[in-house]
Amino acid sequence: MKKKVLYGVVVLLFFSVIQFNASDTFAGKIDYKKIYNNDCKKCHERDGRGTKRGKKLGVPDFTDGEWQDSVTDNQMIDSITNGKKKMPAQKHKLSPEDIKAVVKYIRFFAPKKKSY
Repeated sequence: MKKKVLYGVVVLLFFSVIQFNASDTFAGKIDYKKIYNNDCKKCHERDGRGTKRGKKLGVPDFTDGEWQDSVTDNQMIDSITNGKKKMPAQKHKLSPEDIKAVVKYIRFFAPKKKSY
């Protein structure tokens, strides 16, 4: 009898943990494209090359492989968080998780490296 109760408690605990982790995973999904389109696109353009306005302000071309290779994720996080040159700081508008998600999205603009 004790084994059945113990087994039942273990199974109940297991499913409770799984449900908690699954709800955390899906609730925490960040819509990086929406953030980029709402907060970045006006200067960096949908394709990452920069709008006319953005180019006048000196935004980088996210599709430039040399630029992508020259900038670390931490440098981008710092630039987005605290601002850089004419780019305003986003730390009061975006959470650290949002900023990290946007950095990952910016990496999607990098040209695909050919493998031979």
